[in-house]
Amino acid sequence: MLSCKLCAVCVAAAAGAIVVSAGAATIQTGTYRLSNHPDANQDPPPYGIRWDELSDVTAGNDVFTISFDEPGTNMLMTYDGSSLHIFGTGFGGRDVGTGYAADSFLGFYQIDFTFSVGVGLAPGDDDLIVIAPTGSNTGTITLPDATVVSIFDKETTGLGTPGSTFRFGDEDNDLGHRGFAGLSGWGWIEILGAENPSATRDFLFTAVLVPTPGATGLLGVAGLALLRRRRR
Repeated sequence: MLSCKLCAVCVAAAAGAIVVSAGAATIQTGTYRLSNHPDANQDPPPYGIRWDELSDVTAGNDVFTISFDEPGTNMLMTYDGSSLHIFGTGFGGRDVGTGYAADSFLGFYQIDFTFSVGVGLAPGDDDLIVIAPTGSNTGTITLPDATVVSIFDKETTGLGTPGSTFRFGDEDNDLGHRGFAGLSGWGWIEILGAENPSATRDFLFTAVLVPTPGATGLLGVAGLALLRRRRR
């Protein structure tokens, strides 16, 4: 009887751990795998970052988008309780409507950005939000030709809180951002020295928490215990 109760507790604990990882509103510390957001304005092609005028190629507004889901890409974000680190490899280039221009900007991009200033809970909600003056958080994007461009966060009025630059979560109503029911990250980024400061430059991606080995192991132990009990 004791073994049966122990098994039930293990299964419940493992199931609870999975539910917490996948569906709880409170943002957990750990590593998140990032993907393109389904409601991006310039889609197609789909993307997780848009950087207009990353380079001034034509007389008009040059749109650059970076996909997080193409083969060879690997975009991640870590949250340690006080900072958000977005990093990895994306693929894209100069967006010409349904694809990318076949020029020197087409290829893999290395992104490395950290929000360490102003990270906290959104007022009245459980999303994370960055409330900090423009330029408080910085990073780089490395182009396919190895050119390194400095980037920084920019205050916007579109995140629900004045003075904020980035938000991560599922909105105040817990229904998700722009039609996506899970976790999203969105916010404005500026390029150091870029022309046209009013151009659209932002993060817009979805995120899924990567399970830790401990949680996976707990489920395995619980499942094995249940199997052994049934075999008796």
